[in-house]
Amino acid sequence: MTVKQFCKLILRLNLLGTKPLANILMALASQTDANSVVQISENPCFHYQYSSISKFMERLFKSKSKEEIATILAEVGEAFLSLKVKCFPELTDSFWLMNADTSPLFRLYSPTLKSRRYVYKANNQIKGNKPVDIGYEFSCIGLSARKGRYGMSEPPWNLPLTMELVPADENKNTFTAKQVNSLLDNETLPFRNDLVVNTLDSNYSRPEYIARTARQPNLVNVIRVASNINVWKHLSIEEQKEQRKSYKDNKGARSIYGEKYNLKNSEKWDNPPNEESLFCIKILEKKYHVRVRCWDDMMIRTKRGISMKDNTFRLACIDLSNEDGTAVFERKLWLSVWGQRNKELSLEEICWAYRQRFDIEHFFRFGKQNLLLDKFETPKEENMDLWLEIVGLAYWMLWVAKDEAKYECPKWQKYDKNRKKRIEHSLMPSPSEVQRGLKGIILSFEQKPFLPKPQINGKGRKEGTKLPKKARHPIIIKAKKVKKAVET
Repeated sequence: MTVKQFCKLILRLNLLGTKPLANILMALASQTDANSVVQISENPCFHYQYSSISKFMERLFKSKSKEEIATILAEVGEAFLSLKVKCFPELTDSFWLMNADTSPLFRLYSPTLKSRRYVYKANNQIKGNKPVDIGYEFSCIGLSARKGRYGMSEPPWNLPLTMELVPADENKNTFTAKQVNSLLDNETLPFRNDLVVNTLDSNYSRPEYIARTARQPNLVNVIRVASNINVWKHLSIEEQKEQRKSYKDNKGARSIYGEKYNLKNSEKWDNPPNEESLFCIKILEKKYHVRVRCWDDMMIRTKRGISMKDNTFRLACIDLSNEDGTAVFERKLWLSVWGQRNKELSLEEICWAYRQRFDIEHFFRFGKQNLLLDKFETPKEENMDLWLEIVGLAYWMLWVAKDEAKYECPKWQKYDKNRKKRIEHSLMPSPSEVQRGLKGIILSFEQKPFLPKPQINGKGRKEGTKLPKKARHPIIIKAKKVKKAVET
């Protein structure tokens, strides 16, 4: 698919205002020096007035109830997803690789926005010496576009399938589980009946996410776990029967959970790994040895009323060492591999899959620095939700344009060995490289279908008109909200 075809498909979406939407997407994806959303109106690919950006959103949500707004956002998400399906990358491995994570949107000086709350902010300290700020969190499910374990030299393309604000009254693990289930239940997506591996950080190693995605037959979750937690060995049916004989009654979970193991004391375990693998990797011209050990049929305890008795996982321990045998890191990397088909992954595939989880961090940084992901100012949450979808689709436009974009090497990178190798081996360009050349690609085809209809200028607002002040909302503190709910 070409960029021209992609832009014309936007005009055919069953939505209001597809022309201004196409203009916003073309300008956003090709503008490299914008510091605010209004600034993209200076782009020659944007043929409307700057005010059309906000008017497009007002037209969708004007005089709509909360339920109607939710329905409209769901329709927009489905329409955008139907367009993304036509641009899916080819499956180059035995499974599709997804990444899931949350990222903050800081809104410290926006008192008219509802449901603002304290969110994590690295390297920031406010009252109480806590690394937090005020704003929102959004949850993103991305699709890795690298060529499996052999594509680590390629740019970190991570295509967003869905991005949504996490509601203030909902646990983010539960919300992410809903997003994943919605994608895997969607029969129009190419990976509907294929093996899908989703990699997540240690924030998702909780029953709220694990138990709610366990019903998916083709999903394998590779989740990092803390290096000091306790895990239990799952007993077989025969072992359960033997253990029950020593009890006065046959009730309780004690007959399911076997011996307890603490990851911090793994060197003292009397439980040998079920599988072990050794291989070498090369990072920046330096070779490393990787040792992966795996224990099958491990368990964690039921927590917060969410049962984990029927869910077992593979526990993988990864050690990275230099050629002389010295450890690269002080702590080991522990991964839990969940799912009905978790034993179909080799230990090397588990290691490479989790390493590519960090592609979603590249997307967050690129989205905020180059696609104005966190720069949209609005007093309405629904506009923020819609903006997340627009930014995600703009990233897909860059993905479509990668085959048409020509790599232009700046003079100061002319003698860079890595750049020369990428050109010699015809590797795909990075998102930043595509963005620098996208404006010329868009302006090279006919712009008439994207031009607005000529209209008579409106009279505008009358002189002396005073608009009512918007309501101001307090910051939500989750701990107090939970305490109040328990008391009532």
